[in-house]
Order: sequence, then C-alpha cells, then structure tokens
Amino acid sequence: MMKKNEFFPKYHKAVVIALGDNLEKTKPRVASVLLQELLAKISLPVKNNNEFARAFEEFLEDLGFAEKVSVNINNEILDIKVEGCSICEGNELLRNEGKNTFCPIIPTGLRAISKVLKKKATLLDPEKDDRVGYCKLLYSLLE
Repeated sequence: MMKKNEFFPKYHKAVVIALGDNLEKTKPRVASVLLQELLAKISLPVKNNNEFARAFEEFLEDLGFAEKVSVNINNEILDIKVEGCSICEGNELLRNEGKNTFCPIIPTGLRAISKVLKKKATLLDPEKDDRVGYCKLLYSLLE
C-alpha cells in the first residue's frame, strides 16, 4: 500500500515557520507570483464570469495542491470548493503547534478577481467541515 505523500504539508509548515515575522508581507508577494502564472495561461480579457470561473478552476487544478477543486460564480458570489488539500494539512500541523497559518489560495483569488475579472471582492468566512483539507472559499463580488 502506498503511503500518502506527506512531504507537501510538512514543507508548507516549514516555509511558514521559516518566514516568521515576514509572513504577512510575503502573502501578497506569493499571490502576485501565482497571479502571473495565471495570466500567462489565460486569454484576456475574459468575456464573463463563467469564462473566468473555468479558467481559474483549471489553473487551481494544475497547481496540484488538492485532489479536487471547483470554481463557480452564482449571484455575485465566487465559490472555490476544495477537497483533499495539502495546504490545509500543512496548516493543521501549524495550528496544532499554535503557529500562524497561510492559505495562498485566498489572496490569489482576491488578486485574480481584481486583475482578471476587473471586480472588487470581499472574502467571506470560509466554510469548513470536520475534515482537514475540505473547505469552501467564498468571495462577494462587487462592481
């Protein structure tokens, strides 16, 4: 039986700890780097919310941080559903030690909405269930 890859969660934990006091100023930088990767893969301008959702979903899937990712926009709410997330597993390791956590998908979503969709967004409270690695990130879209 193959053992689940534990490298990424441990690596994520190590990077967040290594950043220490620089974590907060590093978050937007990480989002900017990921946004540049997204911009290199999609055609601009996007025509509508559905085209953006499909392109962003494909980008997130290609990052390979989760078993499943889906992106939808309904009633001006962008919803990113994540299942089997290695980032969450790394954050759980940090949380268990009382340390700060970091989900790079959150600021990347905000930047992508701003730069690609040309809308402002507000992050709503993420919806989590009892399983580590399963969540829904919700953004309210504004003109």
